[in-house]
Amino acid sequence: MISPRSPVVILGAGAIGCYLGAHWAAKGVPVTLLGRDRLLNLPKTGLSVENGPRFSGAELAQNPLINCDPETLATAGLIVVTVKSTALESAIADIRSHSATDTPVLCLLNGIAPARRLRAALPEQVISAGMVPFNVVWSDSGTLRRSSVGQVVLERSAATEDLIGHIGTEHIQLSNDIRAVQYGKLLLNLNNPVNALSGKSLYHQLRERPYRLVYAAALQEALDVYEGAQIAHAKSGPLSARRIVQMLRTPDWLFNSIALRLQKLDPQSQTSMAQDLFAGKPTEIDTINGEIVDLATATGQVAPVNTRLVELIRQASQGGPKVFSGRELYRAVLS
Repeated sequence: MISPRSPVVILGAGAIGCYLGAHWAAKGVPVTLLGRDRLLNLPKTGLSVENGPRFSGAELAQNPLINCDPETLATAGLIVVTVKSTALESAIADIRSHSATDTPVLCLLNGIAPARRLRAALPEQVISAGMVPFNVVWSDSGTLRRSSVGQVVLERSAATEDLIGHIGTEHIQLSNDIRAVQYGKLLLNLNNPVNALSGKSLYHQLRERPYRLVYAAALQEALDVYEGAQIAHAKSGPLSARRIVQMLRTPDWLFNSIALRLQKLDPQSQTSMAQDLFAGKPTEIDTINGEIVDLATATGQVAPVNTRLVELIRQASQGGPKVFSGRELYRAVLS
């Protein structure tokens, strides 16, 4: 159970982890941010957390405890994993080495595979999954800004009900079918390589129809794979996935005046895949579009669009072209 002596420990406290930690601390939850040494450089006054210029809501200033020693996992009442999927094995090793076997774990990583990997690696611990639908960016060294809409959804369990008891349900909800929620969120993440290869912010990438047509093709292909594999998915956002495909294919004047406004995107926001690609870091392509490719293979189907996007990100990571115009990417993926 969560208590001052058994805090929520956010393992891998990057932008998402710090944002959630500050929000939860504002509700009185004892939170410890566990991450790299750069956390020690955060302002002593605490983190400033904003909902962004396109959202309503007051700015918050909180100061969760900060720790860079994985031994702090020994005191956790709940471990919340927010590392990138490329760092998951290291996180598993820390949890296995330092936490008690009865400490619950909440996985908030993109994709479906990370929660599976945690359950396989930590069979004695209760693993819950969750979904964070929005992006978070650092405005400066101490200010985090949410840059898109959505509500956090967590798998219902004793641990997540305990967390909800501390923070309420204003910005978070529980689900009895988190698998469908995760598969719904995965559909939205299929745009990540398109955004990364565009070299643009999400807002400006989505304003250009050729980029949208590539995303629409990846999304439609995933829906077909889901149907063939009998995978149920929940709606993630105001529109169904099939409706999103239709909207993505509309002319710029229609999409930009209606659909883009619904997203309330921060004009400067990029996906984490775009940030990782240009920073020379490993990307999460295998747990996003690669998940669709793997699911298609496992069920006797093909997914050429998502396969091609995986290939282009891998090539870009190895020194190949990193930036494509909309027409160039359309030709590279769909021609």
